[in-house]
This record gives sequence, structure tokens and C-alpha cells, in this order.
Amino acid sequence: MSSHAVSYALLHRRPSRAFFLAQSAQHLESLRLGREVARALVALGAVIAWGGVCLLVVG
Repeated sequence: MSSHAVSYALLHRRPSRAFFLAQSAQHLESLRLGREVARALVALGAVIAWGGVCLLVVG
């Protein structure tokens, strides 16, 4: 009888676990997007800096 109760408890927890994984997946996706935006901003800053260096060398 107790083994049935344990298996029912395990089955009952599965939907909440899947819901938790879906939330963490969304969280990781937003972190990944944030990293890509940060990389793009750093790359843009590097291009602007190199343009400044080129203007100083030419001018």
C-alpha cells in the first residue's frame, strides 16, 4: 500500500517539475539574448574606437 502512495506522489510531482523546467528554460533564453545584445554593443564600440584611431592617424 505504501508503494502505491509513493508512486502516486512521484506522478503528482511531474507536472510541476515540467513547469519549473519551462520557466528555467525561458530564463536561460532571456540570458542568452542579453549576452548577444551585450556582444553586439561591445562590437559596435570596438568599430567606433577603431574608427577614432584611424581618424587620429590620418588627421
